[in-house]
Amino acid sequence: RVILASGRGARMGRESQVGGGERLVALDVTDGSPTEALVHMASLVEAEWLEPTARRVEHRLDDQSGTVKAFDVARYDAILISERPVAPDAAERARVLTRAWLGRPPDEATTQLLARARFAGIDLDLEALATAAAATARSVDTLDPAAALSWDDRRLLADGAPDSLAVPSGRTVRLAYAADGRVAAAVKLQELFGLAETPRIGRQQEAVTFELLAPNGRPVQTTRDLRSFWERTYPGLRKQLRGRYPKHPWPEDPWTAKATHRTTLRS
Repeated sequence: RVILASGRGARMGRESQVGGGERLVALDVTDGSPTEALVHMASLVEAEWLEPTARRVEHRLDDQSGTVKAFDVARYDAILISERPVAPDAAERARVLTRAWLGRPPDEATTQLLARARFAGIDLDLEALATAAAATARSVDTLDPAAALSWDDRRLLADGAPDSLAVPSGRTVRLAYAADGRVAAAVKLQELFGLAETPRIGRQQEAVTFELLAPNGRPVQTTRDLRSFWERTYPGLRKQLRGRYPKHPWPEDPWTAKATHRTTLRS
């Protein structure tokens, strides 16, 4: 199969009697099918016989590395004559990275950034952020729009939609923001001993939905009302779990127990 100077595909007819070679002059061409032409007669030519009709630097995203590479390309109409690698132009490199990043489905970090912004009442221009971040990103995989946030937007996000929450054990746990405005955190049950009131986040004072985890990291209960959980649900849950996980604390009185992420017994 060959490519004509117009860019249309073509196939060689048996009567053309041309085999091998990279370039040829098609002397007799007819429509072979709706998608390709048929070459009846042709003659091989050498590369140096062709004078380029266009020459320009083309920037392309390398699919394997995610980086932008540039080439000085010479063409005869739609036919590639030669190309050689050159240093990318900074502005064009950023444009290609931005276009490629915006063409991808949003990753978890971007989804959370936008959800936090909505929760905090901040109007973010994702394309503008991606364009700004692309100026310093090494590849499309390392392009981080959050890195281009203004100082004011960072402060508003931190105050109105923090990305983490300090719990009584002394650790911090990640907050996950849902599209419907809910805020959730997954944390081991023992890390919340002594916490009676459910923390509230942002201007709306949205109660955090806690996904309470057993020592093996699996969820055993979900609640937006810690006080009710300790009073009504914990006693029964304690009976179920303390036999399975005897190295972990299961106090009768969770109100005064010390919160911890450690085991009670150490081997």
